Amino acid sequence: MAEALVSALLEQITTIICEGALEEVRLLKGVKEDLRKLKFNLTSIKALLEDAEQKQISDKIVQLWLDRLQEESLDMEDALDEWRTVLLYRPTDGVENASFLQRKVCLFLRCFSFRRVYRYHGIARNIKEINERLDEIAKDRVRYQLTDTPSRLPKRKESTSFGDGSNIVGRDEVKKEIIDHLLCETSNEGETCQTISIVGMGGIGKTALAKLIYNDEEVKQHFTSRIWACVSDIFDESKVAKTIIAGLEGLDKAAGLQTESVPLNALLERICKSIEEKKYLLVLDDVWTENDEDFGGLNVTFKCGAAGSRILVTTRKDTVSRVMGSSQTIHLETLSQDLCWSILKKIALRERDQKSCEDITPIGLRIAEKCKGLPLVAKTLGGHLQFKTTRKEWEDVLNSELWRMDVVHKDVFVPLLLSYYDLPSPVKQCFKFCAHFTKDTAYFTCHLIAKWKAQGYLGSNDGDDSLWELKGLDYLKCLEARSFIQIEDFNPLYGQYADCRMHDLVHDFALFLTKGEFLEEVISEGDKSMKMNSERTCRHLVVTLESGLSVRKKRKE
Repeated sequence: MAEALVSALLEQITTIICEGALEEVRLLKGVKEDLRKLKFNLTSIKALLEDAEQKQISDKIVQLWLDRLQEESLDMEDALDEWRTVLLYRPTDGVENASFLQRKVCLFLRCFSFRRVYRYHGIARNIKEINERLDEIAKDRVRYQLTDTPSRLPKRKESTSFGDGSNIVGRDEVKKEIIDHLLCETSNEGETCQTISIVGMGGIGKTALAKLIYNDEEVKQHFTSRIWACVSDIFDESKVAKTIIAGLEGLDKAAGLQTESVPLNALLERICKSIEEKKYLLVLDDVWTENDEDFGGLNVTFKCGAAGSRILVTTRKDTVSRVMGSSQTIHLETLSQDLCWSILKKIALRERDQKSCEDITPIGLRIAEKCKGLPLVAKTLGGHLQFKTTRKEWEDVLNSELWRMDVVHKDVFVPLLLSYYDLPSPVKQCFKFCAHFTKDTAYFTCHLIAKWKAQGYLGSNDGDDSLWELKGLDYLKCLEARSFIQIEDFNPLYGQYADCRMHDLVHDFALFLTKGEFLEEVISEGDKSMKMNSERTCRHLVVTLESGLSVRKKRKE
């Protein structure tokens, strides 16, 4: 996405202006002013990006606007890299200790050496042209009704407790495990209420499993009260408190509460009174906040219930589980290919005759592989295939890349976009770079951090390698906490050599965000050269050699 790249460019431009890197090109008319204008334009556009990135999901025109901005941002990055390269190799011997007049003369002569002035003029002209195009992009903000204070669009449909869960497959064992924890009467000393967390990436079925447990007959009989509260990404303690009251007292008694302005303290006292001496089950679905103070008042209130009360939390973040003080954390695993196929075919082959089903099943099984264990993908592809009647149409879906399919953008990538928006800006850039991963391949964390450093994503640390590594590890942990990366075989002594992997769907999502910036070429035996059928937006090339091949240097004659 453009927001992370624009933030990085602003940092580079600010550094160039502040550190006096313009000194050698001061004599080139308008360069300094062009850079300042470039910074102003980028700062203005950056304020609109949150609004634009939300609207692009449903507005193709805004998506095209962001694509234009992304392309210009990448051109700016190249121009600034070229500028820094020229400055890096400028001769400085003896200049620092010279007098002011000598220094000016040296800079004058150096600037007007033919080769150097040619390069400076080229860079300056490039920046001026980019600025002009950026002006046009900035002017389009009015046409697309982009604002710097976006009204947050509904990002996620509010979940409810309704549904019998009859269409959920493959979760029997984990359902039994969680219910056993919920019904167990023993608890830690002094604890009235215990918290159990279900953790997993978007689309893996956390909410569906919680709903299945919430409506289980044994659970219904065990608890005096059951409350379902969808928390979602913007945490509001008063709103959550009102939802809990509505669940405890019923909609009739709590009517009008949502529109009334009631002090938080009064809401908490009302909850405390309602759950006093009651054994309750509270489901907090889709919790994002990692700030333990957000639940400060509610956590005290939850202790007013009877012993044996339970809170069931669903979240994408391990850190939320720790902040909530969970006594049990269940990491939800992906489903098998056969289970994905059972979900997919139930939707896709509905009302098909047996002959048609038999003809399509072999292709369907291979399509189920593309789901990579995620029930949301299986449901989405099933709904998409429901209207595909011929074998050829199913084969087209099989041969399509997920990240290029519009139906996946709308239904599957939206949950991942929520996790992406939640990332700090510098980490977004690091995540996008992971699009160069090869699927089903593990990478040393130290190698990935080194690549981030080489790209300039880790900022400036005055050459201290230990600081680079610490910042890189922090970014990796941030990505792991949101299930974007899995770190395997972590050892505190050799942490930098741990393996990291990406789920295939997350990789497709990274490719979707980069939109052709990364090109992978596979070289097989007999290939004379790379085909390089790349898009204009390609900025990174990954070359993979088939097993047994190697790169040989051409011997000079």
